[in-house]
Amino acid sequence: MDSEKKILRVVGCIIKHDSRMLMLFRSETETDPSLWGIPAGKVEEGETDLEAIIREVFEETGIQLEENQVEHLEELPIEYPNMTVVFPIFKVHLDEEAAVTLEPREHIDFGWISPDEVLKMPNLMKDVDLIVEKYAK
Repeated sequence: MDSEKKILRVVGCIIKHDSRMLMLFRSETETDPSLWGIPAGKVEEGETDLEAIIREVFEETGIQLEENQVEHLEELPIEYPNMTVVFPIFKVHLDEEAAVTLEPREHIDFGWISPDEVLKMPNLMKDVDLIVEKYAK
């Protein structure tokens, strides 16, 4: 029954520079292993969505964002059989391509990739294609 589904709040961020966006490749030990996605992570107790995305982007990429750089776009529900992920989506435009430092337990590769190329990738996390189509092109 849908009312018994677990609800999880996870924030995600489209980070763009010029016409490319930052994509991260999940390690084999993480949830959704060996898939490409945008920087994202769970909102911790007592944290706002904005605080969570700034923290998650820094933890996953080493990129330090400022609140005034981050634009909130929408909240997208992502449905799984036993869970609904409430996914607030943010977007950032960088003037310069940022150096990326990965946390190897979470991600093992990254790329600055055009949205059109992302949409051709076969191994995307659930609904990343919808997010890219709607917000990154």
